[in-house]
Amino acid sequence: MKIQLIFVGKTRESYLREGVDDFLARLRRYLPVEVKIVRSEKLTRNHQAAQVVSKESERVAAAVDDQSHLVVLDRKGKELSSAALAKWWKKLEMEGCRKLCFAIGGVLGFTDELRNQAQTLLSLSKMTFTHEMSRLILLEQLYRACTIMRGEKYHK
Repeated sequence: MKIQLIFVGKTRESYLREGVDDFLARLRRYLPVEVKIVRSEKLTRNHQAAQVVSKESERVAAAVDDQSHLVVLDRKGKELSSAALAKWWKKLEMEGCRKLCFAIGGVLGFTDELRNQAQTLLSLSKMTFTHEMSRLILLEQLYRACTIMRGEKYHK
């Protein structure tokens, strides 16, 4: 299986970039991972929130490979334990899924249209995280799922 990660905007905080890079390297030991950064829009008086979300969502939709199972991270999505994430992933693999695409939006999230295009809506928690922090949390959980699926000791 291959993983595609689509992030809106750059990770600005250096400590988060370091963590993202660390878990990307760990995850790439198990499978190919592609990261695409799509440009974020600035919220100004001329660009209202709906316009910003629409443009960012369009960019993400354009970056998704047609053969991918699209997973949109969203506060309204399904919450899974780490073990349940690994089980869900393994099930997709057994059903023939060859590429998982995870999309994390910008500060304002995604449009309903993009949410409806997703095969899976996933929430990291009932708590709210910054979109940049969500990248690191997702990567750690994907790495953890890999170790669970392989029966390794990382998950305790």
